[in-house]
Amino acid sequence: MKKVYYAVYDRKAELFSAPFLEIKDGTAIRAIQDLVVNSPDHAFAKHPGDFSLHKLGEFDDVSGVITGHMPEKLQEIENLVGE
Repeated sequence: MKKVYYAVYDRKAELFSAPFLEIKDGTAIRAIQDLVVNSPDHAFAKHPGDFSLHKLGEFDDVSGVITGHMPEKLQEIENLVGE
């Protein structure tokens, strides 16, 4: 099964977070939304305008092959606050 690598970009630090794996875009967005909603002290919740979620590439857990591409912005974190 192919899984997808995602990372959150911090505009203030000009850095990406460590990548994490999810099965598709919707589950990655939900994971970040849950973090924002359930952890009000987290930087994503305190400063949502500083962060955006990006797709980085794929991992095939059968072959072990990782393929990447230029980061593709999926969602601004500030759009997940209050949803």
